[in-house]
Amino acid sequence: MNEGSADRERGERAQRLWRDLSDRYERQGHPRHVAEGLAAEDVKAAFKKQAGDKRHLYTATLAARRRAEAIVGASDRLGSLLTDALEHAANSPNRRASVIGQQRALVRGFHHRIASLLKDHHRDLLGRTRNKAQLRSVVRELHGESTGDLPAIAIADSVRTAFEDLRLMFNEAGGLIGKLENWGLPHSHNQRAIRRAGFDAWAAEARGRIAWDKMPDRLTGRPVAEPGAMPPIEVQDAILRETFDNIVFGRERGTAVYGRSDGESLALRRSHERTLPFRSADDWIEYNRRFGSGDPFSTIIGHVHRMARDIAMIREFGPNPALGMDFRAQLAVSRAREMGDVNLARKIEGNAAHAKRMMTILNGSLVPAGPFQEAAALFMSTTRHVLTAAFLDRAVISAISDTNSMRLAATSMGMNPGNLIKRHVDLLKSGLSRDEALRAGWIADTLADPGLALARFQSEVPPAELAERLSSGVLRIQGLNHWTDTARIAFQMEMAGHFASQAGRKLADVDEPLRGLLRDKGIAQSEWAAFTDPATLFSAGNGATFASPIYWRQATDMPRAEADDLFLRLQAIVEEQTEFAVPTNSTWARAFVEGGMPPGSIGFELAKSGLMFKSFTLTFTTNQIRRMLALPTWPSRASYAANMAAGATVMGAIALQITDLVSGRDPSDMTTPEFWATAALKGGALGLLGDVAGSAERPFGGLPAYAAGPVLSAGQDAWGLIFGNALNLATGKETHFARDGVRALDRYAPGFDLPVLGAALDRMFSDQLLILLDPDAADAVERASRRKARDFWLPGEITPSRLPDFSKAVGG
Repeated sequence: MNEGSADRERGERAQRLWRDLSDRYERQGHPRHVAEGLAAEDVKAAFKKQAGDKRHLYTATLAARRRAEAIVGASDRLGSLLTDALEHAANSPNRRASVIGQQRALVRGFHHRIASLLKDHHRDLLGRTRNKAQLRSVVRELHGESTGDLPAIAIADSVRTAFEDLRLMFNEAGGLIGKLENWGLPHSHNQRAIRRAGFDAWAAEARGRIAWDKMPDRLTGRPVAEPGAMPPIEVQDAILRETFDNIVFGRERGTAVYGRSDGESLALRRSHERTLPFRSADDWIEYNRRFGSGDPFSTIIGHVHRMARDIAMIREFGPNPALGMDFRAQLAVSRAREMGDVNLARKIEGNAAHAKRMMTILNGSLVPAGPFQEAAALFMSTTRHVLTAAFLDRAVISAISDTNSMRLAATSMGMNPGNLIKRHVDLLKSGLSRDEALRAGWIADTLADPGLALARFQSEVPPAELAERLSSGVLRIQGLNHWTDTARIAFQMEMAGHFASQAGRKLADVDEPLRGLLRDKGIAQSEWAAFTDPATLFSAGNGATFASPIYWRQATDMPRAEADDLFLRLQAIVEEQTEFAVPTNSTWARAFVEGGMPPGSIGFELAKSGLMFKSFTLTFTTNQIRRMLALPTWPSRASYAANMAAGATVMGAIALQITDLVSGRDPSDMTTPEFWATAALKGGALGLLGDVAGSAERPFGGLPAYAAGPVLSAGQDAWGLIFGNALNLATGKETHFARDGVRALDRYAPGFDLPVLGAALDRMFSDQLLILLDPDAADAVERASRRKARDFWLPGEITPSRLPDFSKAVGG
């Protein structure tokens, strides 16, 4: 289009806009000449805002293109270029800060910023948010309402400052979020509740609670109403209708977006998030009660996590991450074609497809396709959470294998594994050590995200609230959250100590492999010197020093944007290595299993059932294989594999013996080959292959059942209990309702197999209930008691008959 045509089009668009705005102002009661003057001012503002927004986005997009060209041009790992950009691959030549590494770095850094909120209001064992009265005061303070509650004021100030810094980081990365004073909190809308209510009921509830004079017009950036006033009813209805449609029909089901169009960039989409400001805290709370999907605590945490993800995405791929990823893939394929390597080009295309599935998972944009799939997804997710509470009530024993992965990760970083294990033990038993860790900025992950421990074994879509509380509560009660938190904090503290041990050296003199990690994250000598400046090191009570990126970010006087960039690159190193030390879940592995299918579909639900309890095994196997293959020679790879397998076998042996004791059995004989083979499977020495080989030992055992997952096994048991016995009753055959019911209760009741408590419940409750309800069962219990010579707590007995015989462990 030539310049004259472009000018003519802009002029015609300005005239149409001026006429529409003039008519709107006239309907509001302004004389025609006043309405035309106001419309003219709005047209000027709209074109100025549009020009500024476009210039900002164009600059950010151009920078992203240049960065992509530089990355592709310098890469010698084109075949895994895109997945490496999303999730770190150990020891690969391209170790830039991954999207997930940056996201976790931001989340941890901002958890430190809002530590008082996390300490005072994290969930209790029953999944309830603590101190709700004070939390309501925090919401009021965030809406600019004075409460006089000093702790609430301090928390609100920290949250407000954190939100503002997230906004600034988002904009500097290429986003567009305007500044609003006392805007309160973002809002996650409950799509099901809004759809059930319908537009009229929803709009009636929302209309009077919205602060229309704080809502910016997406065209001009000016408020849609004068202070204290409301816009004309047709303007209200137009905005509310579009918002309603975006919630009910839009792709981003949890975010109300006024004025979003399909294909809009992430930079613009996030800018609309706050376009439904509420008049007061009480209006926000009441609306949230009816149409929200989270309490104030989860809303704050959710906003931090979403913004961290979006900042990381834009930093890596530009204002429109999906398009940025496509462009990078095209560049890589073009380079492969220039090299004449057809196989490499096909590998890049496959890697790009996998990366898109990973991005879909990270964005949380896999949503059910319709009401039926939504109901199915909710039911199946809830079922899996209940089964998790039933089958993972001894997961903390399996988590002992973390000691081996921590040892391997420490060794690969040049750290002392013994010091790491000692610090973990100190954190497990000492509140003082945890307080010092908190002061330095290391916040327990599960204070903010209680589902993190669950994600180690099962990555899920949201279930019914009660089921989520049940599953996470069982993991908290047995201590898995505490174990996971302290293990990850211990590793991060040791890494900070390792950084500090190199302070005072030039970057070229830093020990390997740390020097290589710093170099590949683009850390310059001046940045290393600033990071290890004695004035920014954290000093513990015993005189030990730590170079923690989190603590450094608050202590440094470096300009904010530069400090943020350096913090992200440094903390990403720590986060990526922590994931190898204490695995949680792998997006790379999940993308293979879930395959981009929508929740509620048959394929997705079968895949999720098959994946149950395998997240940890998949993540551990993926991490170790990728780390192993990154080593330079086959002998070094074989040595690493042998080291890993030996450590895993020892940890498996310890886990087996603990399992025996808490089950009321004497320790197993450790002098037999069979014991060590089982220990290798239990400890994960063979990774996923070992998990499959040991499937017959599982409560839903057998290889076919292992592949299908426990959901189908539970369905089969339920069918036998209900319909099988009913059919026997109808045909005059013997029924076993009582026996089958007690056994199902023992097997599927959440928390019935917790360490120590599980054996007591089996003997004192399940066995006694079975004997009471089914007289024939008494003989079976007695026969089982005679057969179990290793049991020091016999079936059917109220109390243990003797102490465990530890000599059995050595063949006694």
